[in-house]
Amino acid sequence: MTRDILGIGLTGKTLTSLERRILTESTPYAVVLFGRNIGSEDELQDLVTEVKALSARPPLFMIDQEGGRVDRLRHLIKGMPSAEAYGEQERPAEMAEWGGRVIGKALRWFDVEVDLAPVVDVMGDHAPKGLERRIFGRNAETVSELAGAFMRGLHAEGVASCLKHWPGIGVGSADPHYGLTVIDLPYDELIDVHVEPFRRLGAEAGAIMIGHGTYPQVDPSEMPATLSRKMSTDLLRDVAQFDGIAISDDMEMHSVSDLGSYEEIAERALLAGNDCILFCSHIERIPDLQRHLARRAEESEAIRMRLEEAARRCDAYREHCERLRASAPAPASWEAVIDDAERLVAELRVSETFEGMERRKAERKWRTGREEWT
Repeated sequence: MTRDILGIGLTGKTLTSLERRILTESTPYAVVLFGRNIGSEDELQDLVTEVKALSARPPLFMIDQEGGRVDRLRHLIKGMPSAEAYGEQERPAEMAEWGGRVIGKALRWFDVEVDLAPVVDVMGDHAPKGLERRIFGRNAETVSELAGAFMRGLHAEGVASCLKHWPGIGVGSADPHYGLTVIDLPYDELIDVHVEPFRRLGAEAGAIMIGHGTYPQVDPSEMPATLSRKMSTDLLRDVAQFDGIAISDDMEMHSVSDLGSYEEIAERALLAGNDCILFCSHIERIPDLQRHLARRAEESEAIRMRLEEAARRCDAYREHCERLRASAPAPASWEAVIDDAERLVAELRVSETFEGMERRKAERKWRTGREEWT
């Protein structure tokens, strides 16, 4: 049972012998793709196909394919626009839905079930570091409208979505990939503004990603939301009335990984309310982590019940993905995907998808594999 709630990452464009063994013997619930896994069109297809052939119940494939600075497929299709670019258009909702459809078509071609998008954070005076141009707007109404359109574009092509980053990090103090980010808002403002897009779109999406932000005026423990039952259960389930799957952000990000061992933070995230827990860089640690959770489930009724609840939500989300795919048209040809992407970019007349590439390359020189996020 425990193996069905973890999401993992792979090291490269092809599987190692260790990865084949782990995927066969300790099949996770999900595999998350990063830029390091994206080679040629054929290489990516082969990678997904091989992983799915290793298990009787293959993992779901997930990817952060937003567009703009978080564009995993940037080397395969013409750079997709950022979330902010849609709001700069004359027909923003129409363009956002088109963008979702293009990405949905591309992911269907590669047999990827889930896009870990859209971002539904609400921006303050400026975007925090790490969220530049990834936010659809500065108020809940705009974000809900444009992110909802993007989400429905994905769904129309048979790809599931996941709203992020609960309960909103649009006014965070820092980038949680590298350390603590504080969202110092009173309860009423957090609920009325930042939680509102999640509340409006959550049931339709079926999945919400729990972020690593801390909310000192809401949870005095000042724990990241992924480790806070007040944020990941009380607020998410009781206030926002969300009943879908709660997916943790990558637990190897420094804002949470610095707080304990893999085993400790996985157990704490589970008890806080996360249903699918992501560890995206060190696959070799997964079997030990699964054994730890299984042992703890035998020792603690609370952990056992929480695992059972999480597994039920994971199963329900898998069924949601299958329903979306069954109701969508057949996958488009790769040529049609490329053509549609080029038409979208030409219609939007944006060049920002190509800006910042040199900065990203420079940043990557000193980043380790576990810190990769672009």
